[in-house]
Amino acid sequence: MATKRLNILWRRVMAIAAIQAAITLMWIAYRAYLGTLLGGWGFSEEFTAQLLTVEVFLAVVMEPVFGALSDRQQRFLGSRLPLISLGVILAAAIFIGLPILGVFQLPLRWVLPAVAIAWALAMTMFRTPIYVLLLKSTPSRAELPLAISVLTMVIGVMGVLKPSIQNGLLAVGALPAFLAGSVTLLIASLCLGLILPKPTAPLIDEAPAPSPLPWLGFLQTILMAIALTWGSAIVLQRWLGLFGSIPLTLGLTVGQGLNLLVALLAIPVGWLTLRWRRYPLLGVAFGWLTVILLLLLGAPAQDGGYVVIALLWAWAFATVRNGTLPYIFNTIPGDWAGLGIGIFFGISGLAAMVLPQWIPADATLLQGFIGVICLAIATVLALISQQKKAIATLSSEVSKL
Repeated sequence: MATKRLNILWRRVMAIAAIQAAITLMWIAYRAYLGTLLGGWGFSEEFTAQLLTVEVFLAVVMEPVFGALSDRQQRFLGSRLPLISLGVILAAAIFIGLPILGVFQLPLRWVLPAVAIAWALAMTMFRTPIYVLLLKSTPSRAELPLAISVLTMVIGVMGVLKPSIQNGLLAVGALPAFLAGSVTLLIASLCLGLILPKPTAPLIDEAPAPSPLPWLGFLQTILMAIALTWGSAIVLQRWLGLFGSIPLTLGLTVGQGLNLLVALLAIPVGWLTLRWRRYPLLGVAFGWLTVILLLLLGAPAQDGGYVVIALLWAWAFATVRNGTLPYIFNTIPGDWAGLGIGIFFGISGLAAMVLPQWIPADATLLQGFIGVICLAIATVLALISQQKKAIATLSSEVSKL
């Protein structure tokens, strides 16, 4: 029997990856210049940090809201593109306006913070619907990790280049930096719009009834968001605490080196996941991260033998990044996928923000204990999802007999 050809919509995947790169570029510019812009209006650095915190809390609410709206739009219009287009246009226009507004001294000094919050809200409008488009970029769910590996590679590369990008943006000035971010987003979004097929479903007055709300799936998604965010962050913090001072080649830090390693392994790991799709690789990856954290908790500083552990960490982390979205799609039905991803992003952002506040960096034992518990929970959730998928596949094969 001939091997089945992959039919991944690579152009769509590449366009979504380009939008992810543009989003990252805009956030780098925003965080690099926000303090300066607000400082020109008389706001302190503490206020800038508080504003960023407020934006995270708003994202916790608005990511699921816009995800649900995109689900509803898909049912009514047969497309999520209108919400994506509106969000992109608003985000690009407001982003360019921020440095322009920053040079003025208006009587109402709260205008600039309000505009900054408006931009952050506009950014939440389209990220979730764009990621849902990955669901239909492959003919089968089994190929999703390979498609998403391109996104994982882009995220890793942007993580490596972040210091250089930030320095470059600071060198050119606020307006050129913000303009570059807006133009990049518009071009990437235009390419995606040209690639997407036109909706064939006619406009209808009443959308078809969706499946019942998957409350258990939402609970599993929330638990996974917290467990993944805290567990992976604590592993990375422990690693950097032990080996962060070791110099690498090309002037890279240990953190950048790990990001580069994950980026290089993303696509090979995607192929491996596709080839071994019957095995619970996501659960195995979380299990490896749990073991790695236990080893790091007792590791002597600057032990060269931990190069092997770094390779295992990179494989496990690439597998987790490639498998997170497929996990959500497998846990939550497709007609609620936007809401599910919105919940995941919102909770992840909140969990990342509260981690350093609730668990001090110097509380090594407490961090390690919480990290191990979180990674163990993530392992169990991934294995449950794999078992559910295996049962669904078996039922589908039986029904064809």
